Amino acid sequence: MLKEIRYKEFMVRYRDIGKGEPLVLIHGFCESMEIWDEFVVELSHKYRVITPDLLGHGSTGDPEFPLPQGEGAESIPSPSRGGVGWGWGNSPANTMEMQAECVNEVLKACNVERCTIAGHSMGGYTALAFAEMFPEKVNGLCLFHSSAMADTEEKKIDRDRAIEVIKKDKDAFVEGMIPKMFAAANLEKLKVDVDKILAIAKNITKEGLIAALAGMRDRKDRQHIFDKADYPVLFIIGKDDLLIPYDKMPQQITRPAHSEVLMLAGVGHVGFYEARKETLFAIEKFVEEIKGRG
Repeated sequence: MLKEIRYKEFMVRYRDIGKGEPLVLIHGFCESMEIWDEFVVELSHKYRVITPDLLGHGSTGDPEFPLPQGEGAESIPSPSRGGVGWGWGNSPANTMEMQAECVNEVLKACNVERCTIAGHSMGGYTALAFAEMFPEKVNGLCLFHSSAMADTEEKKIDRDRAIEVIKKDKDAFVEGMIPKMFAAANLEKLKVDVDKILAIAKNITKEGLIAALAGMRDRKDRQHIFDKADYPVLFIIGKDDLLIPYDKMPQQITRPAHSEVLMLAGVGHVGFYEARKETLFAIEKFVEEIKGRG
């Protein structure tokens, strides 16, 4: 059953299932909480599993009361961050800081003071922002096909190009992007999962996708989070990941004092589908270790 809270001009939807050690699973770009359905079924037998829909995605969607946009619209500073948020003029962005604040509001509504937090892709960027803003609330951090590095200048240009494509034809962008999330060898045998993410992505509005791309483009480098982490950090990496290349990860995985790595051959960007058993086991083992730390 969906629950909801208000964050800024958004109605944020989330699920809170199970009892025990709190585990927050955060979806990525073009996704929703539904990507975690199979994980939630298994993990909620042992843990309290909280899965929010991020801003602009899933059942949270776009603001209820967006301000005017388009030609002649002024860019109005966001009151909480001094930046530009969705619906605040003609430079929309759902920043990673906004997404982290949104997750924090969900946790407050759930009366959760500390948790293990795992984020897929953009969800990992959100988890890192959360760890920076609310370090006292983190028991453990998992980057699931994600990175603490900021976008390169080349990647920022790619984000801007993607925004222009979405403005012209959102469905064409989505249909081109989703297959790239899977290793080529997995596309046919995991067609049901490809179609599931495709359906989720097509249900996201043009504004939601653009705001997320702008937020990812503008995010800062957060590798310093690893240096300060007094909690374990788990990296789940796909060797065939086209979106988060594994050769960019070695400099990150060596930085935390307690680092664990699951490197998956034949897996692209969606290990929760491409390597279900292995990634589910890794998350469960990680949470058990954190419980054992007291």
